[in-house]
Amino acid sequence: MLRAFPKKFLYLFIILFLLFPSIILSYSQYFAIYNDSYISEELNLYSSDPEIDLSFLPEIDYTSLENDWYYPKIEMLIIAPNKTDFVDTLKPLMDWKNEKGVKTIILSNFSDYDDGRDDPEKIRNMIKSYYDEENIRWVLLAGDAQNDLIPIREVYNPDVVRYGGSETVGNDEYKPTDYYYADLTGTWNSDGDSRWGEAPQDNLYRYDEISWVPEVYVGRFPADTVEELEIMVNKTLKYETNPYIDIWMNRMLLAGGVSSYSPQEYESRLTSYIIQNYAKPILNYTHLVEEQGNLTQIDLRNYFNAGYSTVIMAGHGAPTTYYRNPTTAGYTSTDAGSSSNVYMPSLVYIDACTTSCYDYNDISIAETLIKQLNAGSIGVIGGLRVTWYFENDINLEMLNRGNAKLFWKEFFEEKKFQQGRALYDSKVSYINSDYYKRGDGSTNYDFERKNLLTYCLLGDPEIDIYTNKPKRASNPFNQSIYEGQLVSIEIRDISNNVIPYARVHFRTTDGKYFTTYANKEGIAQFRVPTQANETYNVTITGHNLIPSYFNFSTLSDDNKPELSSLEYVPENPSVSDNMCFNIEIHDNQSGIESVYLLISDDNFNNFTYYKFSNSIQENKKDFEFIIKKLKPGNYSIMIVARDYVNNTKVFYNRTLNFQIPTPIIKYMLNVFLILIIGIVAISVIFVVYEVKKHSRILDRLEGLN
Repeated sequence: MLRAFPKKFLYLFIILFLLFPSIILSYSQYFAIYNDSYISEELNLYSSDPEIDLSFLPEIDYTSLENDWYYPKIEMLIIAPNKTDFVDTLKPLMDWKNEKGVKTIILSNFSDYDDGRDDPEKIRNMIKSYYDEENIRWVLLAGDAQNDLIPIREVYNPDVVRYGGSETVGNDEYKPTDYYYADLTGTWNSDGDSRWGEAPQDNLYRYDEISWVPEVYVGRFPADTVEELEIMVNKTLKYETNPYIDIWMNRMLLAGGVSSYSPQEYESRLTSYIIQNYAKPILNYTHLVEEQGNLTQIDLRNYFNAGYSTVIMAGHGAPTTYYRNPTTAGYTSTDAGSSSNVYMPSLVYIDACTTSCYDYNDISIAETLIKQLNAGSIGVIGGLRVTWYFENDINLEMLNRGNAKLFWKEFFEEKKFQQGRALYDSKVSYINSDYYKRGDGSTNYDFERKNLLTYCLLGDPEIDIYTNKPKRASNPFNQSIYEGQLVSIEIRDISNNVIPYARVHFRTTDGKYFTTYANKEGIAQFRVPTQANETYNVTITGHNLIPSYFNFSTLSDDNKPELSSLEYVPENPSVSDNMCFNIEIHDNQSGIESVYLLISDDNFNNFTYYKFSNSIQENKKDFEFIIKKLKPGNYSIMIVARDYVNNTKVFYNRTLNFQIPTPIIKYMLNVFLILIIGIVAISVIFVVYEVKKHSRILDRLEGLN
C-alpha cells in the first residue's frame, strides 16, 4: 500500500538542499585563498634568534667585471694583404689605436681562411666570426680593390639596363661595393647563383639578399704600394696625434653646381639647406654657387687649398671630374693631385657620379685626394658608379640629395663625427625616412639599391673629424673613487664644451685594459674592479680633443650600506592582498650590489627570501618587492643589503612586523558546520519520531479494518 510522505519533511529537505551549495562554495573559496599563495624560496635555519646565519647569500660573481678589464674584446680589424711590408707599415696605426683604447689587430691571411668560396666571401666570413665572438665595430681594408689586394664585392644591379643609360666605367649589370663587408646578416647569395646582393625580383626565392643594416663601419686605404699605404697611415696618425691647429678646423667648403637648366635643378638648394640646418651653428663656411657665378674651377681649387675641415661638392661627375654644370668642370683629379692644403686634409663628400671608382683605375678624384702626401683628404665619400637623383625633389629626400642631406644630419645634428659611422648610420636613416615610410622609396628599386651601395668611404672609418680647434679634456676625476664603484663622469674640454661619444681608456700596471664611451651628452659610466689602492692611467680622446692623460687611485670601501626608508602597502593586509614593499637603501662608495627581503612567521627559524641585484652598469637605490598572497599569521621582516665589495648589513625592527588575520569566512564556516550538524541531528530525531508516530497511526487504522 502506497503511503503519503508528509509535506513538513519535504520542506525540511528543501531548506537543507538550498543551504548546501552555499556552504560548499564558502568552503571551497576558503581553500582557494590559501592555494593561491606564493613562496619564492624556503630556507630552514637552526636558530631562533633574528640574528640569522647569512651563509645562504651567494658569492658575488665578479667574472664579467674582471673579463671586461683583463680580457677586453677586439674593437677594430685592419685587413691587409699577406705582405710583410704592408703589415709592418700598418703597425704604427694599430699601436695608436690600442694606445687610445680601440683594441685593434691586423689580419693578413684571409686567403687561407677556410670558410668562403672566394676571397671576398672569406674576408666577410672572417669579419663575421670576429663580430660574433668579439666586439668589433670598425673595419679598415688596407689595400686597393683594382688589383685585388683587398678585393671588392661585385653585386648584381642592372639599374642602367632597366632604367636607361650605361655606366661611365665598368659593367652595366654588376657593380662594386664595400657595403658587403658591413652588412654581416644579409645572405648576399641565398639562391646560390653567385649573383650577389640580388633584389627580391631577381632572387629565386624572392628574398632580398641584403639586410641593409650594417653591423660594422667600413673604410678603405686604396693602396697599391707600401709607399701609398705609408702616406695614408702617416696622414691619419698626424691628424689624430699631432694636428696642425688653425682656423681650417672650423671651416666648411660647399660647392653647389647646376645639374640641369631645363628643368632647373640647382644643387645649391641642397648645400644651402646643409648650411642653414646643420653647419651654420657649428662652424664657418664658404658657399660657392654656380648660378651666382662664384663657382669656378680656379675658385674651388684655391679655396680647397686654403684648408677646410669638411667639403661637399654637389653636381654631376665622372671619374676624374666634378662638374659645376652639365658640361663644365669644377674640380678635377689634376686639381686633387696638386692640392696644397698641407697638414689640413679634409673630409670630402662628393655628391656626384663615379668620382670614387677605386676598383677601376687609380686616377679618380677620390683616390687621388686620399693618396696625396700630407694634403688632399683624410677621408672621401663618393660614388663608385653612376648615381641617381629625382627632378623636383623639393624636400631633398630622394636618392643623391636624401643620401647627402642625411649624412650631414648624422654628422652635425646627431654628433657622429667619426666619418665611417656617419656614413653607414645615414644609410640606415635613409631607409627609415618618411620617403621610405610613404612607400615612395624602396630597396626593391635597383636605383635605390645602387645609391646605398655605391657611396663608400676611402679613409679610416674610426677617425674623428674636426669641426673646431681641438682642446685638452678637463680632468673628470676630481672626486674620490672607491674600489668596486660605478663611476659616472662627464667629459668636457677645458672650455667646458661637452664631448659627445668621447672615448675613455684605462690601463694599470697589472694588465687591466678597458675602454668606455660617453653618450651623446658626454656622460660615461664604468665600474672599477674591487681592488683598493690601484692606480689607473687614463687616456681621453674624441671629437675636437687633443689626446689627454690623467690618473687616479681607488680608495678602500670599508663602510656598510645604510637603510633610508622602508614602506609597505596595504598597511593592513589580508589573505587576498598582494603586498608591495618599497625599500630605499644606499651606499655612497662601491654601491649596492644586492638587497634581500626576508619574511618569516616563526621568528626566522624558517623564512622566505626575495632578492634584487644591481647589474654591473646599475646603481639603483630604490627597490620594490611584490609579495603574493600570504597565509594568516604574524610576520616579521628583515632586510639584508651588501655592497659591491661584499660589505653586508642586516636591518631588523620589531615595529615593522605585520599580521595577516584569519578570514571571517573561516569562522562562518565553523558556525555553518555546527548549524548543519544541529539541524541534521534535530531533523533525524524529528523524522524518526514522526515516522514512528505515523506508523502507530497506520497500525491503528489497519486494526480498525
